Amino acid sequence: MSAKSSSDGVFLYRNFDLQALCRRASALRQGIPCACDPEQHPASGSFNWAVFISFEDGVQWVVRVPHLRSFMPDEQAEKLLASEAATLRYLKAHSDIPVPEVYDYCASSDNDIGVPFIFMSEAPGRPLSKVWKAFDAFQPCLETAKKAKILSQLGAISWKLSQLRFDKIGSLFEEAGSFELKECLSRGHMLHGRYLLEIPRGPFVSETEFYDSLVSALSEHAEGLQISPNCFVAPIPTPGEYQSSTQCKKAVNLWNDFVTVGNKIDTANNRVDYVVVADALRDILRTLELPAVNPGTFPLHHPDLSVNNIFVDDDCNITCLIDWGFASSIPEAMLLTMPGLPQYGDELCSELQTPFIDGFIAAIPESTDQKLFQKYRESLELGQVAWALSRLLSLDSIRDYNLFATVWQFARGSGQDMGQYFLQQRCLPHYINLYNEVQEEDPPILKIEEEEKDYFRDRDFRKTIAMKLTLVSDWKRQYAASQEPSLRENLFVASPELWKWVHLFVQDWEEMLDMSIPKIRAESE
Repeated sequence: MSAKSSSDGVFLYRNFDLQALCRRASALRQGIPCACDPEQHPASGSFNWAVFISFEDGVQWVVRVPHLRSFMPDEQAEKLLASEAATLRYLKAHSDIPVPEVYDYCASSDNDIGVPFIFMSEAPGRPLSKVWKAFDAFQPCLETAKKAKILSQLGAISWKLSQLRFDKIGSLFEEAGSFELKECLSRGHMLHGRYLLEIPRGPFVSETEFYDSLVSALSEHAEGLQISPNCFVAPIPTPGEYQSSTQCKKAVNLWNDFVTVGNKIDTANNRVDYVVVADALRDILRTLELPAVNPGTFPLHHPDLSVNNIFVDDDCNITCLIDWGFASSIPEAMLLTMPGLPQYGDELCSELQTPFIDGFIAAIPESTDQKLFQKYRESLELGQVAWALSRLLSLDSIRDYNLFATVWQFARGSGQDMGQYFLQQRCLPHYINLYNEVQEEDPPILKIEEEEKDYFRDRDFRKTIAMKLTLVSDWKRQYAASQEPSLRENLFVASPELWKWVHLFVQDWEEMLDMSIPKIRAESE
């Protein structure tokens, strides 16, 4: 069966030659016949889609193909596919980490099938997301003991990755049967449109070069790329900060109201705040000593150990780690961090950090010098700083203020107040001039006002609250070359305490109205 123009079944995302696909797969297994059901609905992730091939002897393979989407051009997607295939082959050859086996791949559409592809083995077990139940933090989920078992195994896998060392920071590619490090395809260099930026891409010979490149990416990202939904001084409310899903939902509604007034996210005030963050990180990283046991060489790293990419069996044994796109070697301090679970940007709760550390330490051979055990444990226990730094540089979290505060406290201690630092920076001519330049690219005022009108239709009370908070925040004068005195002497941050306080105010107001309406009616009668 050749490619067809239908959007049904196996051709939902892209046309290709199905007969050629089956011929190639069959040839790789000495002619064992296979079939690919044209009616199957492809599995889909953010960057790739997949279909399944079934052989007559019961073996099943997965065929992964990059999505044709505007946020990742073909050239970049094909580069990521080639690097992922090379990384998986390298892991199979140099470790016992459970990963899919790659049987064949082609990073170009210039082949008989008509699309870039990877032929790989099917991951045994099931995705951890099926049992973790991460999407509502207030619903029952996998019991803590089983989560701890999984984290212990991930710790052991991190030890194994720490032994796969390179002399540079970059991503793996396969050339004539050998592996070579080339440009770094990390999340911080590629995602959110960063592949467009003119920044150094490696391979990097030092941590300094690597971090400097990511700082440049953050700064340029802040000035010109979309940063929604990130608002530096207004982190999105998360379930762990509230006592119920209802309370969290109300906080999110209040947050949405606040950032809608004046389009606070993708406009100059917020953008320049992130430039200040990037400049501060550049200064911090010049003197910051992140914990590392073996500096000078760089371990391989899985870029996204989320519940979607970890497969387990019924006893919660890890059976496979998938999705090695964006993989690269990295500074050791970034490897010695907890995985982001359930999703990459989520910080692991404290009760699950210990089993991860214990699993890492237990995987170290007993013959190792005892001093090394202690060094690794100390580095792992300080991993929160590197975790915060990596997410912040990549803009891969919704709590950037908190992440920056973690890095700031580690680097600066109590010597300088972070809030006062920000207020001082906002007064500097450099940032005021930058604000004026960036503001020229803001949406027109009339468009912002029209969007506000549509959003707050029949929500007058909520709009009033959001506008009052905007006034209190001193938002419009953050980067003004001062004329009027500021309303504030400290940095405004929309913290969980703020949303809880506003929620209580709204409750009291509504209760007062409920009590006064009957009284008004009685008096009118």
